[in-house]
Amino acid sequence: MARKSARAAAVQMVFEQMLGGDGGEETLRGLIEFTPEEDDQAYIDGILSGVEDRAFELDETIEKCLKGWALDRIARVDRAVLRVAVYELCYDRQQPDAVVINEAVTLAQRFDAPTAGKFVNGVLSAVLALRDGNEEQA
Repeated sequence: MARKSARAAAVQMVFEQMLGGDGGEETLRGLIEFTPEEDDQAYIDGILSGVEDRAFELDETIEKCLKGWALDRIARVDRAVLRVAVYELCYDRQQPDAVVINEAVTLAQRFDAPTAGKFVNGVLSAVLALRDGNEEQA
């Protein structure tokens, strides 16, 4: 399976966890329309545990990169997309930055609204600037 589908599954499971669910096996079978292969399952599990372990740090990073927004004003689905993408950009680093950002924008547009993509792109661009030490651009 493509990493794109696994990333979408991870976002959906992070979203469920944010709403109080466990984001576990039942979610994967019920919400996601595929059966992940072993490497995809390892990717999803890694993202879920990483996002859960670093949720506070991820939210701090996102909040630093918001311009005129408060974290609690961001739609939960967009926050799930951002958490996954920021985790990948700052901690996982297996995929090129451009791929992570492009797929995050696509997922925000798919799960929220077309305009959500621009917002997510702006936040993630600021995250990259912050990560790379270009805080004046963030």
